[in-house]
Amino acid sequence: MNGHSSTLPPAPQPHRDRIFSMRLTDDEREQIETLAKRLNLPDSRMARHFVMEAVAFHSQPSPEDVIEPEAAT
Repeated sequence: MNGHSSTLPPAPQPHRDRIFSMRLTDDEREQIETLAKRLNLPDSRMARHFVMEAVAFHSQPSPEDVIEPEAAT
């Protein structure tokens, strides 16, 4: 079982006062709406989730950013 039950109400979302807007083509907007409907999510919640996932992913140091400790001599 995946731990998700459609019979339970969705988890409450924190109150948000800030708005982040972006321009989209009609096709981009349609793709977002289609996926959100398929996932049974509000389109803004789904978009917010994916944006925050990208931020978390790109906030991790890349292998080039990691400084290896020098070996003790």
